[in-house]
Amino acid sequence: MIYIAACVANPLRWQTRIRLARAAIEDWLNELNVHITLAEVAYGSRGFDLADLASDRVTHIPLRATTMAWSKECALNIAINRMPTGSEKILVLDADITFRRGGWATEAGAALDLYPVIQPWDTAYDLGPHDEHIQTHKSFASIWHADKPVVANGNAFWSFNGGYNVYPHPGYAWGWRRRVLDRIGGLLEIGAMGSGDYHMALGMVGSYEASLPAGVSEGYKKAVASWATRAAFEVNGKLGCVHGTIEHPFHGRKQDRGYQTRWQMFLDSIFDPAIDLKRNTYGVIEFSGRNPNLERAFDRYLRSREEDVNTLT
Repeated sequence: MIYIAACVANPLRWQTRIRLARAAIEDWLNELNVHITLAEVAYGSRGFDLADLASDRVTHIPLRATTMAWSKECALNIAINRMPTGSEKILVLDADITFRRGGWATEAGAALDLYPVIQPWDTAYDLGPHDEHIQTHKSFASIWHADKPVVANGNAFWSFNGGYNVYPHPGYAWGWRRRVLDRIGGLLEIGAMGSGDYHMALGMVGSYEASLPAGVSEGYKKAVASWATRAAFEVNGKLGCVHGTIEHPFHGRKQDRGYQTRWQMFLDSIFDPAIDLKRNTYGVIEFSGRNPNLERAFDRYLRSREEDVNTLT
């Protein structure tokens, strides 16, 4: 059996986010050898949008929060924690991706017999609002496995900024042996701006420093370094990759994501997870209240993403 951890948090009530999560989970269930644990974070006293998916093959975990702090990896860790004893092969999937061919769960399980950590894809298609291909990605693990660079050497290095090297995408989907997660201490939870995948990928290959933007706080550096040191020792460079393509559906324009500028609010506020974050009684990470300017800036950023927009321009 392959155990899947996924999560949904939707503080701004984007309709697209719920629709895509529902479609992805229903698609994953076409693989007969999977069990899904879905952690859903609802805000305040709101209801849970996906509780009706609960079944003998889907465990729905209701969580709550009152602030909009990034809680993805935290919710995923809670999902993993609630999995049954004996759940040794775990896939951590973004709750919108789908796999283009069947048998992907079996292939991922076979890869985890050889490697402690995998990405269960090598190619990803970013789709537009009409399902057109707008961008193609190669997975971090596939680039690493091919002995190609995963750390930029200079400004114009990756193909998207004028270079010749394919960018190693650190996101979408990973697979773990549970005992490796136990030794590392679970997924890194404090990644600001959704940088957890990037920190973890480079951390596992001993290059976590390259994932940190210039000017990040010492507290943030220490938190990432602590996780990365354990991960590099446990993984020891053994990242596996499963050949296959995933699709990432459209939920808002790329230019609204602010990939090049969104870190600035965390740098300006000297974000330190040890004092700017707290954990509520559900186990969910929230803003501590120490840094209200950061909370307002993050609120504005999340709203600017306009995830229900259905046009490219």
